[in-house]
Amino acid sequence: MPIDNAFATHPGRVAEAAEKINEDFAHAWVKHGVSYQITADGNHRTDFLNPASFVVNEIQRFVETYAEPNMLAGAFHCANRVLLAFKKADGELYDHSTFATVDLTAITEKKEFVMAHVGDGRIYLIRSGKVQQLTKDHTEAQRLADEGKITKEQIFQHPDRDLLTSALGFANPRIDLRAGKVQNGDIVMLLTDGAHKVINLEQLHDIVYEAGNCFETCNGIIKVANALGGPDNISVCVSYLRT
Repeated sequence: MPIDNAFATHPGRVAEAAEKINEDFAHAWVKHGVSYQITADGNHRTDFLNPASFVVNEIQRFVETYAEPNMLAGAFHCANRVLLAFKKADGELYDHSTFATVDLTAITEKKEFVMAHVGDGRIYLIRSGKVQQLTKDHTEAQRLADEGKITKEQIFQHPDRDLLTSALGFANPRIDLRAGKVQNGDIVMLLTDGAHKVINLEQLHDIVYEAGNCFETCNGIIKVANALGGPDNISVCVSYLRT
C-alpha cells in the first residue's frame, strides 16, 4: 500500500523574530514495510541537549531494534528512562523543566494503524472530508474538563491550559495508545501545539484539501499558523494513503 509522507518544522513567527531556537522536531521513516511518523515538542533546549530530537532518536532506535509497531509504549518508556538518566547525570543543567511531548504513528502494509501519545501534541485522522482528533491533551485544563469541573469551551481560556500533566522527562509519564485500521484515501496528521492552538478544525480541513499533496499541506499549515501569530514552534507530519 503506497503512502505519501512529508514533514516540516518551523520556529514560529514569534521565536523567529526573537532569534530563538526551534525546540520542536519532526521525522518520518520506513522500516520493514512499516511507515512511522513522529513529532516532538521539547522544553529547555541547551547547546548540549535538545529534548525533542533526543527522545525521537531513542524511540527510533528502540523501534528499529525490535521492529514491532505494537511496542510503541515500550519505545516511549525506554526513551524516558534514558532522558531521566541524562538529566540525573547533569543535574546542574537539567531539571523538571527539561521534557518533551511526543506523538508517534505507525502504519503497516496491511493498513494496521498504531499510535502513541504523550503531552499536548495532537494526531488527526482525516477521512471522507471529516477531521477527527484521535488524541486528548495531557494538560491540567483538560483534566479539569474530564472531571466536569470546567466545560470543554473553558479549556481554551483556562490559566492551566498549557500546564502539562504528562511528558517524557516526567518520572511516571502517561502514554496513551490506540490501534485500528486505516483505509485508502485516509490522511494521518501530527501537529505540535504551535499549530493546533491557532488553527481550528475547519481551517485545518481547508488547508489539507486546498494543498493537493503532503509537502504543500505541511507548508500550508506552517504558513497559516504564522499568519495567525506563530506564537510557538510549529511541527507537522502528514501521511496520505493513496487510493
